[in-house]
Formats: sequence, C-alpha cells, structure tokens
Amino acid sequence: MSHGLVNLTLPAVLQEIEYVLEEYPEHPYQTAFSLPELHQKLVAHILSNVPNRYVVEGAQETSGEPKVYASSPLQERLRIEMVIRASILHILRENADWLSRNLSPI
Repeated sequence: MSHGLVNLTLPAVLQEIEYVLEEYPEHPYQTAFSLPELHQKLVAHILSNVPNRYVVEGAQETSGEPKVYASSPLQERLRIEMVIRASILHILRENADWLSRNLSPI
C-alpha cells in the first residue's frame, strides 16, 4: 500500500485568506490577490511563517469522498490570521512597483 503526505495547514490557510480579504477594500487588496501570481506568493509567505501540520494517508483508501480533518484550535487560527494580515502588507509592499504598473486605479 502506498502512502501520501497531506498538508492539513494549507486548506485552513486558504480558507482564512478568503475570510480576511473580505474585510479589506476591493481595490487594491482583493484585486491584487485575485491575481494568481500574487495569491501564490501570499500563500507561500504565510505557509513559511506558520507551523504546518501533516498526516500520512494511504493512497489506496479512496472511498470517493474527501476526508474531513478536525479544524484548527482557536489559538492556531488566530496566529494564522495574524500572519495573513502581516503577509498581505508584506506582499503588497514587496510588489508595489509591479502593482502600480499593472493595476489601474478605480
């Protein structure tokens, strides 16, 4: 039986990014992170700054339905939210010149 490694942190981060970005104005925040390149940079930056949890799962255990794992403890979710907010500012600052050339103002 072969096994696979599943990152439990990634889905939580992706969901939390959506929730956090909803609180920010559409322009430039939501617009900037709707761009695949910046969204990937944001996800990578966040994942490199939070502890990641993994589980080993058997590849032949396919029942057709995705497995649901326990949600993150509150403290972990708050830490992820804090890192997301800091990462949003970091990625925007790091890519400010590129964004000013590629995003037209409202």
